[in-house]
Amino acid sequence: MLLTKLHTPSTGKNYVHRPHLFDQLNEGLNRKLILVSAPAGFGKTSLISDWISQHKISKAWISLDKGDNDPVGFVSYLITGIQGIHQGFGHAALELLKSPNKPTPESIASLFINDLTEIDKDILLVLDDFHLISNSEIMVFLSFFLEHIPERTHLVISTRSDPPLSLARLRSQNELIELRSRELSFSAKDISILFNKKLKIKLSEEDLYALETKTEGWIAGLQLAALSMQGTEDAAAFIKAFAGNNRYIMDYLIEEVLSVQQDGVEDFLLKTSVLEQLSASLCNSVLDRNDSQLVIEQLESRNMFMIPLDEERKWYRYHHLFADLLKQRLLMKDKEVVEEIHIRASNWFEKQNMIDLAVVHSLEIRDFDRSIALLNQRIEVLWENGNHSAIIRYGNQLPDDVIKQHPLFCLYYAWILIADGQTEKAEPFLLSAEEITKKNYQKILAGKIAVAMAWLYSHKEYSDKIFEYCKTAMENLGEDDPMWISWAWFSYGVAYFSNGELVESSQAFSKALEFGKKSGNIFLMSTIVIRLAENEQQLGHYKSAYKTCTDLLDLMNKKGYAQIAKAEWAFAPLYLIMGTTQFAWADIDGAYDSMKTAFNLGKNSKDVYLKVFILMFYSYLLNLRGDPRAKELVHELEELMSQNTVPPFLHSMYVGWKIYFLQLTNELEKAQEVFQENGYRLGIKITHANESAYLSYASILLDEGRLDEVESLLSELRALAEAGKRVERLIDIYILYSIYYKLVGNRESAITYLMQAMEMAGEENIITYFISRRAQIEDLLQEIYRIQATKETRIPGELINNLQLAFKKRDQFLKQREEGELSTRELDTLRLMAEGLMNQEVADRLFISLNTVKTHVRNIYLKLEVENRSQAIEKARKAGIL
Repeated sequence: MLLTKLHTPSTGKNYVHRPHLFDQLNEGLNRKLILVSAPAGFGKTSLISDWISQHKISKAWISLDKGDNDPVGFVSYLITGIQGIHQGFGHAALELLKSPNKPTPESIASLFINDLTEIDKDILLVLDDFHLISNSEIMVFLSFFLEHIPERTHLVISTRSDPPLSLARLRSQNELIELRSRELSFSAKDISILFNKKLKIKLSEEDLYALETKTEGWIAGLQLAALSMQGTEDAAAFIKAFAGNNRYIMDYLIEEVLSVQQDGVEDFLLKTSVLEQLSASLCNSVLDRNDSQLVIEQLESRNMFMIPLDEERKWYRYHHLFADLLKQRLLMKDKEVVEEIHIRASNWFEKQNMIDLAVVHSLEIRDFDRSIALLNQRIEVLWENGNHSAIIRYGNQLPDDVIKQHPLFCLYYAWILIADGQTEKAEPFLLSAEEITKKNYQKILAGKIAVAMAWLYSHKEYSDKIFEYCKTAMENLGEDDPMWISWAWFSYGVAYFSNGELVESSQAFSKALEFGKKSGNIFLMSTIVIRLAENEQQLGHYKSAYKTCTDLLDLMNKKGYAQIAKAEWAFAPLYLIMGTTQFAWADIDGAYDSMKTAFNLGKNSKDVYLKVFILMFYSYLLNLRGDPRAKELVHELEELMSQNTVPPFLHSMYVGWKIYFLQLTNELEKAQEVFQENGYRLGIKITHANESAYLSYASILLDEGRLDEVESLLSELRALAEAGKRVERLIDIYILYSIYYKLVGNRESAITYLMQAMEMAGEENIITYFISRRAQIEDLLQEIYRIQATKETRIPGELINNLQLAFKKRDQFLKQREEGELSTRELDTLRLMAEGLMNQEVADRLFISLNTVKTHVRNIYLKLEVENRSQAIEKARKAGIL
């Protein structure tokens, strides 16, 4: 981190104070954003710096450059800047940023905002030269930040062009102060102060107005004119000599400035313009001289656009516009010397262990071999600290054939590509790294490459290759590398899962979690927890699955990341698992809350598979609650499936889900068509990947009375579930067996199978399958209740009680819904109440009397069982009515 970037630039002894602009800036302390937007040379930085200095305002100042387009680096600078005001600021956000797994901008912004609320005074966050930032994630971060910015925090942006933020909305909300070139331009009065009072260059009133007209108050032009006029006897003649647009004026004046410099100073200016920041030691090395400190001090004292970057005045930079003009002249004069300067600068920065800056200079001259050799010194730290954008940027700048010669860079570059879903692009880099490492054996590197290869193939579910690479990883890595060992065990878990070996898969995921906790990486832990909990569910271990999820949430809460779990889409599967578990326990309200959170988080996800899962379960749940939004989600899911290709197991689940909805409306023929159109047939081998569709189809066969076919199908499904030890699936199959035997007249077998299903469900309290098949098995259940009352069975009494309670709650819900459904007019009234309208306003909007509105409101309270407006609105929203 370059602390010089956090230094507030000083204005210099000849600066012209502008109190009339201070008034506008002061008003910005009541707004969210102060935007100072104008072309180069209009004094944006100096104005903001002077205002802050004059008014003693607490601030965090960040001078930006193109290298700050990495979101992690950008936010790290912001946090470090604010720590200068509030020492304990941002530790949780920094810890989360320094992770190989990248959090979303909104998550980091949430932590950032929460910490800012603890600072009990007005502070400014100043982003200077913001036009150099183009990263979309940074824009998302700032958009979210501006939307939720604490009242006493204010953002100041200095830029040459307007940023892609919601300026129109901020303007309409009166949350924006804007200063542009029209306000920033010097008036004749300002020019008089600069020339006559500050610089002692006596200009007549006519000369002042002539300068104002020719430069249009452009401050950089005026400063260059002043430099050119020093020592000139006829100022009026000089002013008359130049004219044209700003570009022409600058070209003209830079020549004048350089022509009056002492021997050696022009050469110093031209050659050091290549450097983004300069110090005496750097300049001495680059220029092969020993007087750079003296020259720098002279340039600063003569107002030669030299800006100090620290209090000690060790580091400086030129004004960007001035540097650009000097570089153009250097390139026209001597292109070869530019390359030599970059070489020397790169060498100097490397010796100072400032590797990032050394890379910048080597890339400028396309010395790719040196660039990647330097990057190899930094790549692991960049990856561990979450600087993914920086690694991708370097990878894009370097030729692929150069990268492939360096296995260390290949490893971390490929890892980020895999995380971004670019597995095809990543694979050649890892294969090259693997080949080179075999020739030049490095044990730890070979182990890490094997982990990356296993992770790559886990995306493709190539279980044989995953096992092979995981074995290699374990042979080469020790337990002192917990994160890498954790990823290896995780990949083992994926491989076992692909083979349908769920017990072994869960054991591997448990080992992965053990090492994941040692690594402290919250995103790694959440990734493992989600897969482990999914496995536990399929094995029928619902309590364990739920506890695994809640344990992770508790851990996040202890670490200060509680809000991340409800802001980061990566945690949507966590709530999905919790929701399906609560549903299995018939906790419909709890399931609804969890699934709603999963649904809202999943909206921001690019993971199609996750969206499909959430839409299936959420629509099912909403339909169970009689929520009309279920139809919208059904349509959304069908659209999503039509536009994407998904793995066989997920496609099978989708077909099963579709058959379920068609069965609800008794569209059995259409359900048959869906089953067959998607390539499913009786007689085809049933596997772990396609069984969901066949299970739903078995229910259709029962409804149609095709009993011979259903017996054969259930037998095959049962054998598959028993082989995988999947209790959850066996419960559903045994209930279907019970219905089958009831239909064939074998009541004894029907009761036996249903009791076995209840015995299996007892330990984990899995009762949802009994509720969904209630109409077909209720008479059998009543008989089992009587058996349970007269003799001992292996069915837990708690399960019977929970099942009867769930039936009772369901009956009450259906009765309340039937009796308490709001009329169309009551719904209209409730919606307007939710918009904040009072009774008379509702009456006016609906063209009804005030008394009629009051009647509607009383009915709403009665039907929703509430006592006031806020309770009615809250309950209606929770129930999906609003």
